[in-house]
Amino acid sequence: VRPSALAICSLIGGVSSGMGVADGFSGVRHKMCSLSHGARNRQQATALSSSVGDDINALLSRLSPDDTGIDGSQPQLYIIGTGLSNEAIHLPLSTLAILSRASVVLHDNLSLPADEIRKVVPENCIVQSVGKRGDDASSVPQSEIDKLLIEYCEEPDKYPTILRLKGGDVFLFGRARTEIDVLRENNISYKVIPNLSSAVAGPHFAGIPLTDTLLNAQSFAVFSGTNAAGIGIGADGGNDWGDIGVDTLSFLMIGRLDKLGQLSQSLVNSNGDRWTLETPCAIVQSAGRVEQRVWRANLDTIVQEIRNDLGEECSTVSPAIFVVGRVASLNLKGM
Repeated sequence: VRPSALAICSLIGGVSSGMGVADGFSGVRHKMCSLSHGARNRQQATALSSSVGDDINALLSRLSPDDTGIDGSQPQLYIIGTGLSNEAIHLPLSTLAILSRASVVLHDNLSLPADEIRKVVPENCIVQSVGKRGDDASSVPQSEIDKLLIEYCEEPDKYPTILRLKGGDVFLFGRARTEIDVLRENNISYKVIPNLSSAVAGPHFAGIPLTDTLLNAQSFAVFSGTNAAGIGIGADGGNDWGDIGVDTLSFLMIGRLDKLGQLSQSLVNSNGDRWTLETPCAIVQSAGRVEQRVWRANLDTIVQEIRNDLGEECSTVSPAIFVVGRVASLNLKGM
């Protein structure tokens, strides 16, 4: 069981003072909520994050005292998916426990931002952005990220717990393979902790189920909207979408409107009649976050629908998920 930090806000509290687990969930709730709304000063924030770390670890020792990933033999480096949220309060409890003792945190642009990370990590923890965002010139090359991991891991006494945070899931378009290869080549112990991918959870945050019995949508497929060379998947000619026997398509890395338009046209031009000008589709921007926005239209009008809303000069809605199929017409989102 991995309770989320959201659960902490209704449950945790006096575990370290001898209370039961149920009672133990309310004090950390207050502390985590204080952190999520911002401490009044740095000293207060540092004291709160230290106290939260102590309470989280005390609670974990009660919930899972034999978990060697927390209380026993530990790897030096953790590769952790942070899901879709950009708030620490939504992380799993076990991830918060690891963050609370981190020496170094290397994070992507779409994982937790530095200010959220600092609410949980020790005061002397190194927090460094190593994000990559498509055509952005400020993106950190993968070779540089690999080099940083090795450099920090070469000083285990100074940096005993190193975290590599990735937005969404670690493996699903997460580029974890090269980093793991480097760690193995250098005999560095590591642990992978997966999380929800935006390819699945993103549409669901928008109230769009990827499958739906009433619409006879029984299958879905996930694709990158941009290939390894940076070319939009609608322009590379590598897929015949008419031969893909699924009911719903979910695309990541498709926020640029020129690539979105090319992909929409490629789907319409494919063999068969599975995808037409009238096929429902939707764009979900910043899924799962406060700033989330959703545009619903069809393959013929989706780009213009966005530009009608944001202006003709709009060129991108990154980060975005593109959903194609009958389910895209649904909106099952609650409060």
